[in-house]
Amino acid sequence: MKIKEKGVLSTSEVYFHTASETAKNLFFYIRCTGYYQCDCHYAINRQSYDSFLLLYVVSGSGYVMMEGRRVPVTEGMLVLLDCYQPHAYGTDTEWSILWAHFDGVLARRYYEQIAQNRNLCATLPDPYRTMRALEKIFRMYHHDRRASEALVSQYLITALTSLLVNNNERENDSVSADMDEVLTYITQNLDKPLTLADLARRAALSQFYFSRVFKRETGYTPHEYLVNARVNAAKFYLKTTAHPNKEIAYRCGFSSESSFCTVFKRLSGLTPQAYRNDGSV
Repeated sequence: MKIKEKGVLSTSEVYFHTASETAKNLFFYIRCTGYYQCDCHYAINRQSYDSFLLLYVVSGSGYVMMEGRRVPVTEGMLVLLDCYQPHAYGTDTEWSILWAHFDGVLARRYYEQIAQNRNLCATLPDPYRTMRALEKIFRMYHHDRRASEALVSQYLITALTSLLVNNNERENDSVSADMDEVLTYITQNLDKPLTLADLARRAALSQFYFSRVFKRETGYTPHEYLVNARVNAAKFYLKTTAHPNKEIAYRCGFSSESSFCTVFKRLSGLTPQAYRNDGSV
């Protein structure tokens, strides 16, 4: 529907949605969404509007008020505002914006995590994907005159995730990809004497930095991960083959049957033979 609001041009539209009880209890859901083309007179200054706001700058530039500061926003930037609190935004020149006032059972938690990452206002590495998510929500109302609440929730999560993934994680995407290759290599070579130096070399990192990144990505040190991977592989062999324990030990990279039994019991609470015979695991 068209809307008459100071600074909002006649080409702009807004749509309102009354969420179902299912959406309120399960999804992220829309209160209203719109595409605005605005001139220099557009300014919002509210005490509250019970929702959160995702605002994407399609073109032009504007500002948002955050922690008492006026923060400039330009094309390709995404902003998340807690509209339960006093909030203000607008443009001194002109801008086009896609926006969605939304809420949901996890909306507050998402907001708090994004705020903790200091990423409430961000230039996106892939702005097109986020713009398309908000555009799809708008088009459900603009063209179809109805919306799938499940799909709306999915698109909102797409937009929120672009803020939830912080800048450090984006910068480390290539390192994460290298680490995935290392994990695959470990899985395929459990029977070999894998060392920290070998694994760090495969990732083209120093041993110290490799260990740090590996722990960040997996939650384990390289040694802990390798031992757990070997025990998990041994569990598979114990349950699906009749191979003797000694053969399984060597297949999984343990130096001896004795060390295999010691490590296996420490991690699983059972000896290999007890695990093999236990029908409950």
